[in-house]
Amino acid sequence: MNAVVLALSVACGMGFITLCGYMFFKRSPELGGKLLGRLQASGRRSLNLSEFQAQHAVAFASGHALMVAAGGAVGWLVTGTPIVGGVVALLLYLLPARWFAWQRKRRRQQIESELPDALLFIASALRAGSALSVAIQVLVRDQQGPLGQEFGLVLKEQRLGVSFDDAIQKMSQRLGIPDFVLVVVALRVSKEVGGNLSEPLQVLAETLRRKAILEGRIQALTAQGRIQGLVMTLFPLFLMGVLYLMQPTMSLLFTTNIGWAVLTVVGVMLLLGYTMIRKIVAIDI
Repeated sequence: MNAVVLALSVACGMGFITLCGYMFFKRSPELGGKLLGRLQASGRRSLNLSEFQAQHAVAFASGHALMVAAGGAVGWLVTGTPIVGGVVALLLYLLPARWFAWQRKRRRQQIESELPDALLFIASALRAGSALSVAIQVLVRDQQGPLGQEFGLVLKEQRLGVSFDDAIQKMSQRLGIPDFVLVVVALRVSKEVGGNLSEPLQVLAETLRRKAILEGRIQALTAQGRIQGLVMTLFPLFLMGVLYLMQPTMSLLFTTNIGWAVLTVVGVMLLLGYTMIRKIVAIDI
């Protein structure tokens, strides 16, 4: 009888999740194509890791499967519930991907913050009479951040026989930063057509600096919305913990099949609410 109730509870939870997803995608038909394109772009970015990130990826992936299996087994043995073991295994399975996504985002933000100063440095070196390759070499020597590492890879590829256009194009693909595409276009046009490259780079650096200031203002204005979404998501969990300590009957949520079904519905609703709030306050320029 318990197995039947458990199966019905899981079926109801999965049906509710499927219904929410169907209504969500039906209201926004173009969202499916955007989501698929974003997943494909995420997969391409995961294959275009830098040298530093690739080394850490191998270190993590070597024990990933063992960590997932061991964590799921420990969660099952400690709690005596296979659902808890499955949740623990799922969290451990998703943890490295989220960690690398956070690392890529952090590295990209560092490169975006360093790019205007780097462009001004190259423009100043060109205005002083230095060649572009010499200016990049000095930038790599003085710049210790991730942008200097990426330009260092460009110089290494040139030493191996790769042309400057191909090397800088590969750098743009590795970074995945739309603003850097303008830099690549300016460098390639200047090399093919000629002219004073320092002025376009200086104007581009000032534009990127103003864009960074505008993005900072937007982040400050939407900070209240992001914190509100986090508080609204965590407050029901906090209230559930308080009631669990005050009311012994709250333990039925974790010991009965109906309780697990209720927790599943609550988790899905909280996740959908947090996701929608994040989409509302996410303003891209």
